[in-house]
Amino acid sequence: MSKLSFGQIMRRNCEIDDQAGVMEFQGQWYDWAFLAETIDGLADIFREFQVPAGAEIAVVCRNRPHQVAAFCAVISSDRCVAPVNPFASAEKIVADLQDLKAAVVIASSADWESPVLQAFARENKVLGLSLDESRNTEHLSVLPTRQPADPLILAPQNPGVAVLIQSSGTTGKPKRIPMYAAKLSAAYGNIPAGMTADGGAKIKTKPALITQPLVHIGGLFWVVHSLLDARPISLLDKFNVAQWAQAVEQYQIRVCSLVPAMINMVLESDLPAEKISSLICVRSGTAPLSVNAQQTFEQRFGIPILPTYGATEFSGAVCGWTLEAKKAFGDVKAGSVGRAYDGVGLRIADPESGEILPMGETGILQVRSQQMVNEHDWVSTTDLASIDADGFVWLSGRADAAINRGGFKIIPNEVAAILEAHAQVKEATVVAMDDARLGQVPVAAVELCEGASGVSEASLKTWAKENMTSYFVPVRFAIVDALPRTSSMKVSLMDVRRLFDS
Repeated sequence: MSKLSFGQIMRRNCEIDDQAGVMEFQGQWYDWAFLAETIDGLADIFREFQVPAGAEIAVVCRNRPHQVAAFCAVISSDRCVAPVNPFASAEKIVADLQDLKAAVVIASSADWESPVLQAFARENKVLGLSLDESRNTEHLSVLPTRQPADPLILAPQNPGVAVLIQSSGTTGKPKRIPMYAAKLSAAYGNIPAGMTADGGAKIKTKPALITQPLVHIGGLFWVVHSLLDARPISLLDKFNVAQWAQAVEQYQIRVCSLVPAMINMVLESDLPAEKISSLICVRSGTAPLSVNAQQTFEQRFGIPILPTYGATEFSGAVCGWTLEAKKAFGDVKAGSVGRAYDGVGLRIADPESGEILPMGETGILQVRSQQMVNEHDWVSTTDLASIDADGFVWLSGRADAAINRGGFKIIPNEVAAILEAHAQVKEATVVAMDDARLGQVPVAAVELCEGASGVSEASLKTWAKENMTSYFVPVRFAIVDALPRTSSMKVSLMDVRRLFDS
């Protein structure tokens, strides 16, 4: 990695050819001058309003050029991005901002039309920055909620942290994980610094195709990686098979990343193989990919899939497949998530005693990596795994109760708590059911309050869509007279699952 900071590399890349395209969205290209203007414009605003280095900047992150540019501009200013999920309701977004104690918020002008978001900014004298997506230049403006002369409300500070990304967690409330710029460097490897030593241009010709959301570690990783590498990007706001295939064909993409749910969507479509024939491989991560789906995809399209495994806490992937490993072991090791990357140590520990287990035995996967904040510490994951004689990692399932819905982790108790806020719901229990496309989906058993009326599965689903993040919404509801219980009066999760067997 160059000794230059992320921001210095990215800003310098804008000078290679400022009229060349840097981001494509829905057929429209934005040039490197657009990115440079955003970087410089935000830096000027931060200076004017005395926002210190290391301050947390909340960004409502959509996979659109203006938000991506703002995201990168915050990192370039040596401040810390706190990505906010744009798919949540306005109330959920404000709740997230309140948890962050956000003093600086960047969102699109359309997002700022929300009365709830406006009220939050006004009542807290937030420095609100608006992105006008109808403009390619001079698209940054400051909301009238704050003036430069106003007493400074200091934003929380995280010196050295590039991104404070939210992890959905597995055993409790989602928490934010600090991703240090220095550790991201280790995750990205030896990223070229854009220019040659003599100042020659090195802008890449083929764009990277971004399929995952910017609020997710996968989307974040490939956006920043590409722009540091002076590679343009093509953005998908939401994954759509036809749009994805069109981009692959148009730009002759050679490598792209698809989560298992996306791979299943491609398999469910009638996409002709020749449409994506430029691909030499597909990388897949964030959730387990079934061997059947992988082999079906490879046979149908003639394109190898290279699974990876990682987590937000590790600043990205810690093990995975390479094309070389695929050629040597592909058929024999189908189902493995690959081998440890350079600089990563993996081992298996007994779930009860913590004793390190020998090769081939199943236990809790532990990771030690130079990508992590404490690179010499072993960190236990929540995944059960084994490591074979060739160093390949085999996952056996999660050691906790979290639901992994196509890469989005859901805590059942959190969904149940939201359902129990319904005026006619006495108690709810949420469990995971297997799903061919997404891996797992949540389902809910609901016991109604005495005298409740007019409540149906359809009405519960409608209510849930209005009151929780979209991927939290259970796909099915079972309304029961009483939740099944064990002899100790705990709800029997096994019996709850049986309610959905038919």
